[in-house]
Amino acid sequence: MNNQTHSPKGKVLIADDDEDSRLLLNVLLSEEGWQVCEAKDGQETLSKVSQESPDILILDNRMPELSGTEVYQYLRQKNTNLAIILITAYPDLEQLAASLGITYFLNKPFNFSDLFDLMNLAYKSLNK
Repeated sequence: MNNQTHSPKGKVLIADDDEDSRLLLNVLLSEEGWQVCEAKDGQETLSKVSQESPDILILDNRMPELSGTEVYQYLRQKNTNLAIILITAYPDLEQLAASLGITYFLNKPFNFSDLFDLMNLAYKSLNK
């Protein structure tokens, strides 16, 4: 009998003001073996990054308190060691990502397999 357990891949923080989006991602990522925590606005995101020390931050750009880009800039200024995936439904994401030096980004709506692939790539980049 094989008692091997499915080990977690790492910890991910989902930062999105849309509760349904957070819930759906939480369920899907938990099923994929990720430890998941959530934040509903930019300020809570910064607090959770400090408290939870996630490996990956899935960051919606349009949130109350602080935008995703403001959160990103703050975390990079502090040299926070985590991979950030910026997501948004707004059109100019590629230009925004390029201007800020954001490596990982997705347009909403996105295919979950694309998100999983991007997360695995981002997670591997942390463990070089």
